[in-house]
Amino acid sequence: GGTKAREFEQKFAEYQGAKYGLGVATGTAALEIALRAMKVGPGDEVIVPPYTFMASATAVLQVGALPVFVDIDPRTYNINPDLIEEAITDRTRVIMPVHFGGLACDMERVMAIARRHGLLVLEDASHAHGATWKDKGLGTIGDAGAFSLMSGKNLPAGEAGIILTDDEEILGWSVLYH
Repeated sequence: GGTKAREFEQKFAEYQGAKYGLGVATGTAALEIALRAMKVGPGDEVIVPPYTFMASATAVLQVGALPVFVDIDPRTYNINPDLIEEAITDRTRVIMPVHFGGLACDMERVMAIARRHGLLVLEDASHAHGATWKDKGLGTIGDAGAFSLMSGKNLPAGEAGIILTDDEEILGWSVLYH
């Protein structure tokens, strides 16, 4: 019956620049719930960089989908946009860029590729609290963003996570899976 969690969801979403925030148990749960809300399931593929915490890929496995690894750019350690399109198949549903260490992925290129192929984008922003790409908060550029709030992050809440989105349908499905 308290109000603090809802207040945090609203304030964090506003701080990053999103319409909606939904607090969840962990950053891993944020990824999994967002993927389910995006209707990713068995037989689907999600493009993920291999250089990340294991939750980026295991969340994909948890929904029954297959993580497809696209190598990183050795200068940024983020997913290499030059390699994404060659990994896209007719089963690809989502591109999951990971803003590793708070350094933004090239979201302009990631979003252009996603839109060209009719794919959704789920930003793993677990290291990107407060970080931006061209004056837009990370985790708010794609269709949804997932953040970890575990004790080792730069915004810790013990063990928690949050999903950000501007999409009411993704929010609605996230609430159902929450």
